[in-house]
Amino acid sequence: MKKTAALMLSFFMAIGGSVVHADNGTEKKGQGENVKKPKWELVWADEFNTDEIDKSKWSFDIGNWIVDENGNGVAQGWGNNEKEYYTDSKENAYTKDGKLILKAKKEQTTDQFGTYDYTSAKVKTKGLFSHKYGRYEIKAKLPSGKGIWPALWMLPEEDKYGTWAASGEIDIMESWGSKPNLVAGTIHYGEGWPNNKYTGKDYEFKDGSTTEDWHTYALEWEPGELRWYVDGEHYQTQNKWYSKGTGNAANFSYPAPFDQNFYLIMNLAVGGWFDGDPDASTVFPKQMEIDYVRVFDLKNGKYKTPTEPADEPAVLPADAKQPLSDGNYIYDAAFEQPITDVDSGDDVFSRDYWNFVHLPDFGGQGAISVDQNLAKITVANPGSQLYSLQLIQNLSLAEAGTYKVSFDAKSDSARNIMVKTGAGAERGWVKYSNEEVFALTEELKSYSYTFKMGNETDILSRLEFNLGGNGTSPVWIGNVRVEDITGEPLDENASKPVLSNGNHVYNGTFDQGNMDRLTYWNLHTEGAKANVSVEEQTREAQLDIKNGGKTPDAIQFSQKGLQLLKGNEYTLTFKARAAKPRTIELNVTNQDGRIHYSQPTTIDLTTSKEEKTIIFTMTEDSDMEAQLLLNAGGSKEDVYFDDVVLLKTKDGNVDQNPLKNGDFSTGLAPWTSYIHYDATAGIAAENGEAKITVGNQGNEPWSVVLEQGDMKLSRNVTYEVSFKAKSTKPRELELTMENAQYTRFLSEKPALTGDIQTYAYEFVMPSDETAALKFLMGKTAGSPIGEHEIVIDDVVLKVKQ
Repeated sequence: MKKTAALMLSFFMAIGGSVVHADNGTEKKGQGENVKKPKWELVWADEFNTDEIDKSKWSFDIGNWIVDENGNGVAQGWGNNEKEYYTDSKENAYTKDGKLILKAKKEQTTDQFGTYDYTSAKVKTKGLFSHKYGRYEIKAKLPSGKGIWPALWMLPEEDKYGTWAASGEIDIMESWGSKPNLVAGTIHYGEGWPNNKYTGKDYEFKDGSTTEDWHTYALEWEPGELRWYVDGEHYQTQNKWYSKGTGNAANFSYPAPFDQNFYLIMNLAVGGWFDGDPDASTVFPKQMEIDYVRVFDLKNGKYKTPTEPADEPAVLPADAKQPLSDGNYIYDAAFEQPITDVDSGDDVFSRDYWNFVHLPDFGGQGAISVDQNLAKITVANPGSQLYSLQLIQNLSLAEAGTYKVSFDAKSDSARNIMVKTGAGAERGWVKYSNEEVFALTEELKSYSYTFKMGNETDILSRLEFNLGGNGTSPVWIGNVRVEDITGEPLDENASKPVLSNGNHVYNGTFDQGNMDRLTYWNLHTEGAKANVSVEEQTREAQLDIKNGGKTPDAIQFSQKGLQLLKGNEYTLTFKARAAKPRTIELNVTNQDGRIHYSQPTTIDLTTSKEEKTIIFTMTEDSDMEAQLLLNAGGSKEDVYFDDVVLLKTKDGNVDQNPLKNGDFSTGLAPWTSYIHYDATAGIAAENGEAKITVGNQGNEPWSVVLEQGDMKLSRNVTYEVSFKAKSTKPRELELTMENAQYTRFLSEKPALTGDIQTYAYEFVMPSDETAALKFLMGKTAGSPIGEHEIVIDDVVLKVKQ
């Protein structure tokens, strides 16, 4: 049957442009409703009727590690804790009887990273075939067994929106070897790991069938909608997702990230987080058989127009924990009710009020009390994880709701806490919000974040304050609120804090916000007629000018709310072109345009996209609501803008010496110390020096830490850090400068000896950051080295002149 069909397929494709169509007619949806199937035509296929795997269609992933462009290991187990080593051997991947066979074997192999107990295969079409939209159909027979993980899936040909999973992942089918009656279809999206999200649904086979039987798995992908099928039965539709890039103010415009070319992947994994590791019941070898892979486009090419998911009021079921009369989803914000102490897995959570969680599994030890309507958490041992100590309250969150979390907090020294909203064990600890890290100080301050509930309604969601793994400084928390802000309009012209990448302009790439891709931008005409739009393919703002008026400011394309500080130098760059050569005028002014911060500048445009630059210094008082004006009046020729960037290039307000008490003359403050539970050490200030006595270095470099945080560092500024140090035993220490997300701007490993020496290093800050200088004195090369003492003195961090 199979080979006959393939021969017919070859015949049809060879004559007069004829094509083979997928089945048409009526399909029965999971809910029992009858709908007309789309008509599809074949655009790519592999029927596996060749003697060998077709290398013009498939390539192989090799190994067990994700590696960088230089071959350095980034993540073991393909980031999933997988145990197999993928090969391109004919023992693991081959064609036979018109089928592709991927075989997992229990056999040892070794590479530069280690030794592995299983081999298997993973094939992909990256660089050979990728596609956007269409129907993807794969007929396959899958193995079962604990720890076996077959998958048919897709990744973007280019990481257009950022690292995984900001650029998306589509799982057509994956199965648990221990649950052969189920398969799953899933999408991954959101931001780069660890702030990625996923949604999906399981499908249970009918009539006793399992994954070990032949089934056809299909995905139909249209703009703004993904539909999954098993044997023609539609079992789920996904149309709500998002993508957000690092340093962006808004999400990429919907339907990103699922609006770009994806390539196909088929693999047979062994072990991993999905189904765990094999056990004694798992008999090898295991093989996955694929009868065919077919990709179709709509016959008429008319894909549906995507509809941006609407912000609808969040509605909770009757049995949910409802918000209070003031709209707060958190009960007992003043900590007037008893706080449930959870120090055992057998303890029962309070579903209405606060829980203080410190399970012995993670080493966290502490206590909680109430201090003037604030919860005070004292830390005896921070434990091994951020979640070693937690303050948690259950709350109910509705699907598609947008929520704002706010609270007040402080410590008695600079330290971080991590706050997130997510599910409990019953939903696999899924994150509903990002893991937000906040740098606390001795001053009680207000903090907040917002998130959209992209998962199904969860009446047992958790708001978690994660207080472990960050030293022994106590934390005060109060005035906690979670509010539903669904549908609240965005004030696009409000004052805009500088983005984390240093850009003062929001959506300067015209690919973010609403589907028109013009969020944060304004068009004003006076005595002229023009429209602005952004084409999906080019993603540049086009001013379509019907009547240019008489002066440049007759057409103003602008962004308001820029925050400019007196004394700073700014550089504005943008790319522009015109339908025919012409000029435009550029200016930066105050809100009403009366005060000019940059002088009006005439820019010559050609028909080629060219980068333009102007530099100005803010000599006027600081303005939190300045505006950028791109004036295109006075001509009827269309103008195109892209990649608008406004950066501070010289800071007139830089703290020249952000580090304090580097000579330890006033003790340790504002320095803080951290000693992990696996280490034994003491840190004190004696005679104007920091003395660190180390008995046991622990298992990580950060097992013993002396740090100073909450230092404000400025973009494009060169800093010099120097210090004196010695050790009673020769060793390295690790010196880092990093932010609350552990992004390092400096990382050095000076070698200490018994004699006091001076060490000095330079680094340039890529962005404005609140950062910490850290001396990591735990595990190092040559550990363990036994008991020893380190002395650190005269630490200086200054702007290099």
